[in-house]
Amino acid sequence: MTLSDLTLPISYEDAKGYALVFTPAMAGRLAQLHAEHGSPNCVPMPRTLTDGRLMLCADVLTEIAPGGLLHAMWEAADKAVLLPAVEVVPIADALAMLPQPQEP
Repeated sequence: MTLSDLTLPISYEDAKGYALVFTPAMAGRLAQLHAEHGSPNCVPMPRTLTDGRLMLCADVLTEIAPGGLLHAMWEAADKAVLLPAVEVVPIADALAMLPQPQEP
C-alpha cells in the first residue's frame, strides 16, 4: 500500500500501526520541505533500514491536518510525486528491517 491508498490525515490510533518507507532521494526531498515549511517542534527523523530505504512511524501523518505542526509542509509537497512514492507497511515489518546491533 502507498500513501495514495490512505484517506489523510489519519487518526493516531490508525497511524500507530504503520510505518512510512521511502527512498533516500525522497528523504532528501522531505528534509528540504521541512527546512522550508516545517516546524521546529516536530522534526521527522527517519531511520535507515537494512535495504537502504528509510522509515518513519506513520504517526507523523496526524500532524498534516490544518493546525498541525506539519500542515504547511504537507501543503507545499507535490502530492502527485509523494503519495505513490511512500510505501505504508505494518510497523512490525519495518521494525524487523532495522539494523541489529553487532555483538562484541
